[in-house]
Amino acid sequence: MKHRYYIGIFFVLGGFTLAASYSYLPGYLSHKMSKQLNKLFDKDVLVRELSINDTLTLNHQLYEVYSADTLAGYSIITRALGCKIGGCDKPSKDSISFEQFYFFTAFDKDKNIKKVRVLEYTSDHGYQIANKGWLKQFEKGTSFSVGENIDAISGATISVKSITAGVNEQLRIIQKQ
Repeated sequence: MKHRYYIGIFFVLGGFTLAASYSYLPGYLSHKMSKQLNKLFDKDVLVRELSINDTLTLNHQLYEVYSADTLAGYSIITRALGCKIGGCDKPSKDSISFEQFYFFTAFDKDKNIKKVRVLEYTSDHGYQIANKGWLKQFEKGTSFSVGENIDAISGATISVKSITAGVNEQLRIIQKQ
């Protein structure tokens, strides 16, 4: 009887460990991020995934960025919510009915934002947030708010709020590292 108890505890703890270390991102997104980082740092870079010790940050993956065996900076890929499936004007309270998009933020080694880029945006609405000129707003500052230091985009309200909240959360994560 005791033996079954220990086996049960082993599997439960093992399951939690696997769930905590599960990488939700498709591999091609980290490849897209690496290509952007190579351009940004003007050289070939290597990225190493770090674990985030906060269960509330499941939508983020943190990386250290190395150039010639030296820490050059950090990067975080985030999964954010876009328009609702079936149209942005349909009421919904659950996150399952939202489309998702992925973006990454590159930080220098002093943890200042260097660049924000949308890696994948598949919704028909709100794609204007992928505009490089609009994303430059995030390159200065340490806290962002739509209507204050981030411009709203008509037709992309959900995506604008989502990416703004995501960048603020990324800043919180990176400062803890």
